[in-house]
Amino acid sequence: MENDKQTIVLFGSTKVSRCQAKSKRSGEQCRKAAMRGKKVCRTHGGASTGPKTPEGRQRCTEAKTIHGRETRAIRSKRDAKLRELYEIERTMKEIGLIT
Repeated sequence: MENDKQTIVLFGSTKVSRCQAKSKRSGEQCRKAAMRGKKVCRTHGGASTGPKTPEGRQRCTEAKTIHGRETRAIRSKRDAKLRELYEIERTMKEIGLIT
């Protein structure tokens, strides 16, 4: 392996670019070779082709998730309920039902 972080020497003479993904914990760069024509390795999404049609891209945009668990609609619904809960709690404090 060369000292350069952008290329890796495989099998003595083949130079390939290095995966640009970084670890969340250590901040270190992935040590695998990137896929041909991509910036990341197979593990970090280099094999993904993504949506190809305009309909597929639109579906992907609408279904965009945060941390893979919740959509924007779910988050906005929860925010509205929490605002309602805080308002009820403030009213209860004002009339002395809770401290």
